[in-house]
Amino acid sequence: MKKSDSENIIPFILSVTAFHVITYFIAGIIASSVFNYKQLFALPIIADYFKPTESQTVYLGPLIQIIRGLLFGLVLLPFRQFLKANKNGWLLLWSVFLVFGIINTPAASPASIEGIIYTKLPLWFHLIGMPEIVLQTLVFSLLVHRKLCPENYRVPKYLTAVIDSFAATCISFFGYTIISILFAFAAKADIDQTEVNIKVLGQFIAPLAATFICAMTGTGKIILKHFVLYAVSALSILIYGKTILASAELLYALSAPILPVTISFLLMNRKRKNGDVLKKQPNTD
Repeated sequence: MKKSDSENIIPFILSVTAFHVITYFIAGIIASSVFNYKQLFALPIIADYFKPTESQTVYLGPLIQIIRGLLFGLVLLPFRQFLKANKNGWLLLWSVFLVFGIINTPAASPASIEGIIYTKLPLWFHLIGMPEIVLQTLVFSLLVHRKLCPENYRVPKYLTAVIDSFAATCISFFGYTIISILFAFAAKADIDQTEVNIKVLGQFIAPLAATFICAMTGTGKIILKHFVLYAVSALSILIYGKTILASAELLYALSAPILPVTISFLLMNRKRKNGDVLKKQPNTD
């Protein structure tokens, strides 16, 4: 039992990291679009608290969130059995986030009691960010609890496949983010945030769709699938660059898919190995 528990440590930490990164960015993208963060963060007083959205350090966000996700996974390790033993473990975890991470933080953070009392940020700004962080931590808590006790969250197999494929696609997308950041810093580019949202991100639609389809097709012939995935991704980025961006770079088109395709391969290979282990386990019923 102890051996089995220790073998699940790394998968648990990686899963928690993935849950955090995915929910964080989905919630962030939605909130940024709804509340127009670029304009919001440029307002008086608020601009003194937050960096502008086009700041180059903001583009390090994906890397920072991976580190934060790993820390969440490490901290939650000792509490796995406690959360698993409670049917409402997700609610307990979410309550910890609400009290210690949002409302009652030791520092004077936005949306916290200390922040409302001791900062010059207007009350409406404290409230406007609440839906994003409350809903993100809620979904994160549900996903962590589902990971610990999937028997409490039974869903149809096809829906599970769709969710797993979508998660793999989201995780792979951060490969493109990391490569793009490296290229941008290497070129010392002054990136306009609006241009990034509308045009540049469009080049990843076809590669991500291909990644999703690849994940949905199962774990057979994964090497061949990912060679095809790489070729399709590189070609689509190159074509998009020539036709839409009018600035296609062959080096970028060939380099950008390497990390995302590798991530997709590792995730699918792990899924295949887990499936093989389950098949080999004797039926004790």
